[in-house]
Amino acid sequence: MSVSEERRKSIISLIEINKHMSIEELTTIFKVNEQVIYRDLIYLEKINKLKRTSKGAIYPDVNEKKEAIDLLYRETLHFKEKEALAKFATTLIKDRESIMIDGGSTTLLFATNLVDKKRLMVITNTSTIGDIIKKENRKNQVILTGGQLSRHTYATIGDYAIYMINNYRVNKAVIGVCAIDAKNACFYTTIKDECIIKQNMIKAANEVIILADSSKLNLSKPHKVCDSTINKKITLVIDKGITKEDKETLESYKINVITV
Repeated sequence: MSVSEERRKSIISLIEINKHMSIEELTTIFKVNEQVIYRDLIYLEKINKLKRTSKGAIYPDVNEKKEAIDLLYRETLHFKEKEALAKFATTLIKDRESIMIDGGSTTLLFATNLVDKKRLMVITNTSTIGDIIKKENRKNQVILTGGQLSRHTYATIGDYAIYMINNYRVNKAVIGVCAIDAKNACFYTTIKDECIIKQNMIKAANEVIILADSSKLNLSKPHKVCDSTINKKITLVIDKGITKEDKETLESYKINVITV
């Protein structure tokens, strides 16, 4: 058995025991660089031994019976699509810009791809996103909103978070949504408190970038984040699973739709 085969066998055992492991933990254990572990996880996912997340991997049956609003489980859903659109979305961000990023599985992937951006001011309600951005480039400024921690997304919500957000004006707000009503150009989410955070980030920004994989199209969720009437440029970055009809309908509402 080769060294890589032995390492991959050990990774499977570790994830089976612990249910989830981060790339950082695995690089420390096996004393290899992140790219080696990254390739291992891609291979092991292809043979259905694990599910990748933005920061590592989880055992395949973890959270299968939980609601999809749980962040750890949500990160595994449509991961490749989210990874591609999150990576592309960073090309819409310029050095020295100020941006707000809300908590979510796709926005977390977006944050991991901001490594090459310089002198950003990032305001976020998620400490994990703040840690990633600051760790990757110490010249970037990170401001955490504080507030009450949501058990679903590990992001902060509530009056104090809203107060902090409303004290800033930024170039762009980057948010995730849970559902898109293409016919009426409306964007929705599941949890009311998180919807309010997204709405206030949008209000604070000159431009809005929405990240969503195509599985979110034409779903029904209770809380409307925004629609095309907000009088700001809205860019939707989505995978190629969107139909031509839905894309053209959204564009008829002056929404800039970019398929990746």
